[in-house]
Amino acid sequence: MGIIRVVLSIFLFALSAQGQEQGLAQPSPKPGETCTVEGAVVKATTGEGLKKITVQLFSQERGGEPLSTLTDANGRFVFNGVEPGAYSLMASGNGYPPQRYGQRGRFDAGKILKLTPGHTEKDLVFRLQPPGVITGMIYDEDGDPAVRAQVQAVRSVRQGSRHVFMPTTGAQTDDRGEYRIFGLEPGQYLVVATHQRQQVALNDPGDDVYLPTFHRGTPDPGEATLIEVQPGDEVSGINVDLRLLHGVHVRGSVRGGPPSKMQAGMWVSLQKRDSELQLLANYGAGVQNETETFEIRGVPPGSYYLSGGWGDGKLQYYGRTPLDVGTADVDGVNLLLGAPLQLPGSFHTDPGVKLNFSALNLWLQPVDPGMGGGSASVKPDGTFVIENLYDGNYRLHVGGFPEEYYVKSALLGGMDVLGVGLNISHGQPPGQLEVTLTLNGGRVDGTVLKDWKPFGRAVVVLVPDPPLRDHSELYSSKSCDALGRYSLLGLPPGDFKLFAWEPRQGLDFSDPDFMKVYEGRGTQVHIEENRRQNVQLEVIPAEEDPQQ
Repeated sequence: MGIIRVVLSIFLFALSAQGQEQGLAQPSPKPGETCTVEGAVVKATTGEGLKKITVQLFSQERGGEPLSTLTDANGRFVFNGVEPGAYSLMASGNGYPPQRYGQRGRFDAGKILKLTPGHTEKDLVFRLQPPGVITGMIYDEDGDPAVRAQVQAVRSVRQGSRHVFMPTTGAQTDDRGEYRIFGLEPGQYLVVATHQRQQVALNDPGDDVYLPTFHRGTPDPGEATLIEVQPGDEVSGINVDLRLLHGVHVRGSVRGGPPSKMQAGMWVSLQKRDSELQLLANYGAGVQNETETFEIRGVPPGSYYLSGGWGDGKLQYYGRTPLDVGTADVDGVNLLLGAPLQLPGSFHTDPGVKLNFSALNLWLQPVDPGMGGGSASVKPDGTFVIENLYDGNYRLHVGGFPEEYYVKSALLGGMDVLGVGLNISHGQPPGQLEVTLTLNGGRVDGTVLKDWKPFGRAVVVLVPDPPLRDHSELYSSKSCDALGRYSLLGLPPGDFKLFAWEPRQGLDFSDPDFMKVYEGRGTQVHIEENRRQNVQLEVIPAEEDPQQ
């Protein structure tokens, strides 16, 4: 629950960062009512000021383009003449990853500055981690330097019990086969190289293909070597020996959709079925309008999803089917396109309780790789329709409700799909989704101490016991007030552990490896509906963080 709220706040922050439509014109502030925001951007490892860093000030109320400035030679920045209101602040540039003011971790939305008329907000400090660098060589199948090969650093982030790969930045090899990837955040990375093989003769069909290959010479990300990048590190010698394989032809036709011929430009593609890195293993071809057939060349052996989509101006038709490719050509593949499905539903709450249903949001996150999700707006009466769904498996996420509530159930066809997922299929209509929110959750209040004294800057996190740590909706987190007091509301029943951490970078309590270090520092709690309990916690100091 806490993670979902944080992710939602980050999503809303991103919208404001891209610029929103201007609202109604606001009256200009009177003389003496404008505000000033000033501070500094420094290197986290040394404390020295960083010059020419872009600092942006985003209005959380009016939207529009942010105010922007550059730091001076000492890393200082200042915004004058700022209208009163709520603002967020971001710093980035010169290879340093973007950071929001007050951000404690990757998924933290940062702090909101509330400027009252005539207020000066000063001594704000950004501590940016210096970016890292990875360098190395790429070699072809003969051990010669691969010129103009594409190289990418893929960040490995733990979400629950699995790695999630997030492509970051990349580079191209020079005439010596060398590459240099810079501007990397601290963390763990895979390095993967791709290359286009040149035809060696006029009669060469070009079916031999280079696989996306990871350091050290494997096409399997599960066997690749993770590279640790610390702040300001330059990790060298990360070489890749490309793998060359003979590819086969995959031929087939597209069926379904409206009776008219396919529009020009329809594309079908093969995506690896057993890899998190879908973008690195795509092979595709255009569909012939006259015959609605396709031929994909140079496909290496493997397990794939064949997919394609086409819009007729009103609906987006889509199809996907699993396909196993061996060492022989594959003929007669049929890809059936289908119209999007809808999932109607409604929200419910406790009898006699009024809830602003229109403030709620829900979305279906695809479990299968390469799929798109669906979301819906909720009407004041609590009804909704999730649009543009296709055959596949999804997980339900709900957000936008007050912290006093929790999602008690989500029934589809009489089964509770909350946390376990649901299947959408043309073969079986999905029915009606009934989501129930209740005020009957548990509550935990308490105080965080350090050396037997209240500690007012701790982050308190409620973590579900295994095996439920993959369920992000069960987590809850909150910062203490100045006296070290906290209250966690709307908690679902179950067994949990409570932790209190001093704020630090890299606080990732969804990472099992991170949690192993602190498992013994948590306090066991059993949450029941309508039960309130008090738990005193001892803060885990930042100096105990093994990443520091």
